[in-house]
Amino acid sequence: MVTPATNYSVEKRPESYDKYEFTLPELYRKIAKDELREDDEIREQSLTQMREWIAKHPYIRRCRTDASFLLRFLRFRKYSIPMACEALERYLAMRETFPTWFKNLDCNDPVMREMLEDVLFSKIGQDAEGRMVILFRPRLLNVDKFGPLEQGRLVALLIESLLEWEELQIGGFRVMLDFTDTVMKLYGLWGVSDMKIFMDAINRSYPIRFREIHGAKFPKFAVSILNLMLTFASPKLKERIICHNTVLEMKTKFDPSLLPESYGGKLDLNELHRKFRKHLEDRRSVILALDDMDIDTTQYSALWSQSNLVENEVEGGVAGSFRKLNVD
Repeated sequence: MVTPATNYSVEKRPESYDKYEFTLPELYRKIAKDELREDDEIREQSLTQMREWIAKHPYIRRCRTDASFLLRFLRFRKYSIPMACEALERYLAMRETFPTWFKNLDCNDPVMREMLEDVLFSKIGQDAEGRMVILFRPRLLNVDKFGPLEQGRLVALLIESLLEWEELQIGGFRVMLDFTDTVMKLYGLWGVSDMKIFMDAINRSYPIRFREIHGAKFPKFAVSILNLMLTFASPKLKERIICHNTVLEMKTKFDPSLLPESYGGKLDLNELHRKFRKHLEDRRSVILALDDMDIDTTQYSALWSQSNLVENEVEGGVAGSFRKLNVD
């Protein structure tokens, strides 16, 4: 379920806070309790503590404090308040440090619009375990026009828009990557610095719960590029990657009801695309308004100065600042 679009305040000390009500199906309440340690009492206490922490934070200047935004970080870190606050800091610092990658994510921008119309991405739906299923078909990307920055910005837009679904925050998602007929140029575009920025965002800066990443027909000529990119991936992310020799083999891991017509199922990808485009249009102002948040990035430059920074090992950075600001 997506909260109706609204103009969210970025005042870090608002006069009042919104009241959250859990409205998802019972399946998600059970997943939240069993996997994330979430119940009504813990949720309210955690939101209160996180809001107090934001209010007294010396480096955060402006930040959303509504429940729909903060819960994505609390759920991402299974209600560890220090880790959720650290994740929020890192997210804000990432956006400010690399604005050309992660800000002004406008679905109506001509470049974004063209890549979206190529339908290389599809939001399929939820499986029986509440996990969102998405499909990427990289062969549909125009590699002669769109390089790493454009590709990364598209993924950033998709992530921000997908995080609007509470089902995704709680259940996480599964990815189908169909590399059939991809060309060598696609893999030669990415430089090491591009990989480092992008993979850090995927690994440590966006509050997303990867459950499984299935890839099929990955070309042998690009294996060395993939291995290089994975040097920037966390061990947890690597564990969730499953490679398949054929698309047929990958399809067996998904319920037939979640397969598009071109994969032997009944789903109309064009109809799915129209629905997702409407979601993007409906949330356009909300996603663009994320740019109004602000943090003093001079305190976080060390986060991106090492090539293989491991989660939760920054003593003087985000973790250290939480310890200094811890709320009772």
